[in-house]
Amino acid sequence: MRFRGGAVAALTAAAVVCVSCSSTVEGSPGPGMSPVNVADLKTGPYKPEPTEYEPDISSANDIRTIEARRMLNYIVHSYEVDPEIDLLGDIEFFWNAEWLVQSNTFPEKYKPAALNNNLVAGAYVSRINGDLRSRKKLIISALRFPTEAASKKAAVEFDQITNADPGRHPVPIDGHPGALTSSADDITGISFIAHGPYVIMVNAGVPQPNQSALADAIRRTISLQITRIDQMKSIPLDDLLDIPTDPDSIMRRALPEAPDYSDPFSGDLDFGAYEPSGELHFERNPADVRKAFDESGVDLVGRRGGIVYRTRDLEAAFRLQTALLEPGRDDEELPPPPGLPDARCLRLDSSDAVRLYDALCGVVYGRYVAVVVTRIPVTSRSATPLYQRAAAQYAILAKSE
Repeated sequence: MRFRGGAVAALTAAAVVCVSCSSTVEGSPGPGMSPVNVADLKTGPYKPEPTEYEPDISSANDIRTIEARRMLNYIVHSYEVDPEIDLLGDIEFFWNAEWLVQSNTFPEKYKPAALNNNLVAGAYVSRINGDLRSRKKLIISALRFPTEAASKKAAVEFDQITNADPGRHPVPIDGHPGALTSSADDITGISFIAHGPYVIMVNAGVPQPNQSALADAIRRTISLQITRIDQMKSIPLDDLLDIPTDPDSIMRRALPEAPDYSDPFSGDLDFGAYEPSGELHFERNPADVRKAFDESGVDLVGRRGGIVYRTRDLEAAFRLQTALLEPGRDDEELPPPPGLPDARCLRLDSSDAVRLYDALCGVVYGRYVAVVVTRIPVTSRSATPLYQRAAAQYAILAKSE
């Protein structure tokens, strides 16, 4: 995926911040608390203080991207349809027909349908299961058009383009007679259905030819996605700029992009404030993280260079940190950064599909958990860049109160 920043007064050098409380204290922390002297943290090229988040909004496409990110909060999660489908393939945002087909998601042939009907915005998520011998997939996209008439026309044109390929046959979807669905082999099926000003696209795959199983996966996805769309408040494009870009200063609390351009990702298209449902699409283990979000009371997430999660309280924050930094079978736990004994860090066996990182650290301050990421070269064993990010992120949280 291709992606596209007032400081506050510094703490005194003698101040000690404890990770088991949400305030700055002088001197020695109380029993059971791990002391952190913010002034001693090694933050490398990063400013150890909050910075304002000022997104570049200079065109209609930038405004439409706001809508695309908002729509991600309402895209169905694949594990809700099939718990085995949980490996992230891609996340994309669309703001016009050009990017729909340039993003390596929709093939070029679909451009006319999006262009002719004035695609406004869209969000797209793909996931697969982990069994190469019994492959499953689920791709879900919601596309917004200017009117209900335009979405209906677009759905028909998308389906006609799909069926221009020889050998395809229709697949009926129980309960959704308006779903235009087809398959060439009963292993993979593509469906388009208009709902209000939106077109829902579902591309599902099952391990062997089985039209009934394929149709059932598409049916369940469409049913869930229609319900989510009905929960989404319709906002006129002219009013999208009224949406706060930094609600409750969640973005100000997050580490900005690396000043030395060393981030593993190449842009900031995913930067913004998300509801927990939207953030789940980026997570490695979405079903497990969903449970942790619920138990920890997560109500807001800010994605910047660092990712900041707001929980219910300090205890909940530590529970969430544990869930977010749960190692996979082949992942390697790294020691905590110098001066941050309660941080947790991992080196992943496989790189993240969206931000391309293979190492991450999670720090806790008050009710906030923050995760920072980097990519460690194969020939290097040094985690210094990751530790500098973690130190700077902790200092930012400590100075954000």
